Amino acid sequence: MIGRDKSFEVMEHVLKQTGADQAEVRLQGENFNMSRFARNTIHQNLTKNNATLTLKVVFGKKIGTATVNRLDSEGIKQLVETAEMLAKLQEDNRDFVSLPEPTDHQDMTNYYAATATCTPEERAKTIEAVINAADKVDYLAYGSFFTETSELAVLSSLGTRAYNQSTSSYLRTVIGNDRDPGTGYADSLSRNVADIDAAAVGEEAVKRALLSQGGRDITTGEYEVVFTPYAVSDLIRFLGYLGFNGGAVQDGRSFMSSKMGQQITGSNISIWDDAYNPHTLNMPFDMEGVAKQKISLIEDGIARGAVYDSFAAHKDGNKSTGHAMPRYVGGLPANMVMAAGSSSLDEMIKNTKKGIYITRFHYTHCPEPMEVIMTGTTRDGTYYIENGEIKHPIKNLRMTDSVLRVLSHASLISADRKLQRDWWSTFNSLLPAIKVEKCKFTGATTF
Repeated sequence: MIGRDKSFEVMEHVLKQTGADQAEVRLQGENFNMSRFARNTIHQNLTKNNATLTLKVVFGKKIGTATVNRLDSEGIKQLVETAEMLAKLQEDNRDFVSLPEPTDHQDMTNYYAATATCTPEERAKTIEAVINAADKVDYLAYGSFFTETSELAVLSSLGTRAYNQSTSSYLRTVIGNDRDPGTGYADSLSRNVADIDAAAVGEEAVKRALLSQGGRDITTGEYEVVFTPYAVSDLIRFLGYLGFNGGAVQDGRSFMSSKMGQQITGSNISIWDDAYNPHTLNMPFDMEGVAKQKISLIEDGIARGAVYDSFAAHKDGNKSTGHAMPRYVGGLPANMVMAAGSSSLDEMIKNTKKGIYITRFHYTHCPEPMEVIMTGTTRDGTYYIENGEIKHPIKNLRMTDSVLRVLSHASLISADRKLQRDWWSTFNSLLPAIKVEKCKFTGATTF
């Protein structure tokens, strides 16, 4: 890691080199370490160390942005020249008002030395616990385990000055055998590697794998469904990047655009973005160095709000909510939280007459954004529930339904919540399990 002092020294040097009316420099550093395993053997270790400088320059209403991963004088010179050249080639952006003014952000704990110093040998010991769980039943474990240290620093000509160093760790596994296509999945995500219980992850995946053998065919149609937090993460993903983006709301591209203040899900559904929640991958400020705000998105089923970067906020005469993301103009939630209920997975199963238990999804997409139609196939633990009991595994199904419709029929929500990453790794959200009374399935797989 470059560190706070060196980061600001480099960024101050960048600002001195540009003659722009306004300028913003962002420095991002990463130390990423991962071990991959397959068939109960670690087969790859990798380490990636990188640092990038991103410069945004403004001349009037012309904006240019460039990025380099060289922090020396030549790299900085190239960065400034490129950003300024690109800005001068642009047409005026009539909606641009200004880069954001400085904000005060709260200090928080999101760096853990145990994660930052985790060695390949320690990662191997963690993975061994997963492999041991698979070995006990003569199964095979596949997966990956990473630990990462990141730093983000932002400096602007308007006075923004922000720095944070954080860590994260993520263990995931799929367990199965060569005799049957049925598999089981589990994972664990935390800023603190000490929170990763590898034995529990392995046992969870093994339990699902054992229950997944001999999957049977089932007719498509509408069913009651129990979703684990793994599956809920993909439902919420589409709300997050299609609906809660402030720019999309402004442009009429969001399902929230014409529904603010209206009921869009069941009244037991509340979702907000809270970067200060210690049970999320918490972060004090965004990519523009703006302090993050807690934003209500859906409250008791009613559309309440969206998140904004400075560009989208200024278009409405407002201030950024601290949700700038480089690839998502308008703002993106980064720490979504769904309100807990009072139920449990066991209770959800017991209250299902004829339904489906879904562990997680694979390769989800949204062909109709305004209705939030989600489609994707189930994976790694899909079971048929009858009269309150899991009867047998079933072959994987393709869900095709509106996330808003599905959440309008949520009847039970678990008290326990899990920090969960969706299939695409777009979001890391704190989510419960949910049971819904209606969900449509339009296809089935052969396994």
